[in-house]
Amino acid sequence: MKIYSSFISQRFRLLTLTVFSILSFSYNIHAQDGDAAAGEQLFQANCSSCHLPHMDATGPALKGARERWIENSSEENFYAWIKNSKKLIDAGEPYANSIYKEWNKTAMTPQALTNEQIDDIFAYVEEYQPPVSETASTDAVGVGGEEEGSDAIWWIIGVLLIVVVGAAGTVRGQLSKIAKVQAGEPIDESETVVQGARRWAWNNRGWFGVVVLVVVVALLTAGMMDLMKIGVFEDYQPEQPIEYSHKLHAGDLAIDCKYCHNAVTKSKHATIPTVNVCMNCHKQVAEGTNTGTAEIDKIYAAAGWDKATKTYSGKTQPIQWVKVHNLPDHVYFNHSQHVEVGGIDCAQCHGDMKRETVARVMSTEDLNNVGVNNPDQEENPIKFTRPTLTMGWCIECHQLSNVDVAGSHIPGADESEDSYYGVIHQRLLKDKETYQKYLEDDAVSVAELGGWECAKCHY
Repeated sequence: MKIYSSFISQRFRLLTLTVFSILSFSYNIHAQDGDAAAGEQLFQANCSSCHLPHMDATGPALKGARERWIENSSEENFYAWIKNSKKLIDAGEPYANSIYKEWNKTAMTPQALTNEQIDDIFAYVEEYQPPVSETASTDAVGVGGEEEGSDAIWWIIGVLLIVVVGAAGTVRGQLSKIAKVQAGEPIDESETVVQGARRWAWNNRGWFGVVVLVVVVALLTAGMMDLMKIGVFEDYQPEQPIEYSHKLHAGDLAIDCKYCHNAVTKSKHATIPTVNVCMNCHKQVAEGTNTGTAEIDKIYAAAGWDKATKTYSGKTQPIQWVKVHNLPDHVYFNHSQHVEVGGIDCAQCHGDMKRETVARVMSTEDLNNVGVNNPDQEENPIKFTRPTLTMGWCIECHQLSNVDVAGSHIPGADESEDSYYGVIHQRLLKDKETYQKYLEDDAVSVAELGGWECAKCHY
């Protein structure tokens, strides 16, 4: 009887343990369930400023974080850490304190999330796959090779044409000699090629004179066209030390131009962004979608940032950026005057950089196509005919651009006669001719307000 009771007792304990294990397993399965789609939205709203799913950023990589907590502490503390890390740290929880010390004693920002929402986030994190790096370098090599190949083809064609012309001339000379022999005409064997050419030119002086005139005019025209290209830098695109993509930052990520070029509203120069501006984002973003870590590591070297320890070493390497838009020294241009006072969009002069990668001097055609078939970008109000960055380009813009005399884009400008445009309006009253034009077409161009005066742009 005792043996039977002991057997029943063991079977009962075994059954209880099995049921408990199944319930615990079911709980863990349920706890790790979640909606990855909802989790992505929650991750972007609450976690993405400090964390990446697959790699360390300001905080550690989140993939596998649940398992690490369960292994070193408990799942209950895993949820508690996310909701209020400082509470666990102050309570002396060992694993929480080890994370706190490892990450430079930086406590995690408390998150007002439920356990279900945390499950959703980690469902997204565990499913996340980093984007495959795109290798644009091979395409660039292919394009460059094609251009070099086409140039070589033209040179070969030119050489072949010269050979053909020379051969044709030799054959014609031989045929001419044969014809003279058959006709019984004397042949001067001592006549050189030059003397023969002079004789032919004299005998055909009418047509020869026309050909010479055409050639001289063509050479003069070509020379004048080349002279007109002096100072024209359209499509100039220097190679930069870092492969920075405007299309990614200004286009895909929708970062405002003024965030990086932050002096454009208050200075003559737009300025190249400092490395500190880059580090505002790249402390967290350590890997690019197109170039991996190669280009971002150059930013870290410039800033003296050690991504392993998340500290500054103090050893910096300045980035040697190459200037793209370079005006002559005797030309004065003020960005703040145009951007703040004139209200000009950056794209009007620099083109739609949301679709460009490396900065370049846009061609007239590029500027005229700004906003065309692109609802996200306002069309360029000026249709240029002069090459970019030339004097004619500036004069054309000043001629076709109208001044907002009422100052509608400047708060309070039309409320006082002492404002910038209020003073201009008062001066217009003294210039009868310009004021009459203003009354007729309800517009005042920059040129009419002195935009064509030499001293406005030249020292």
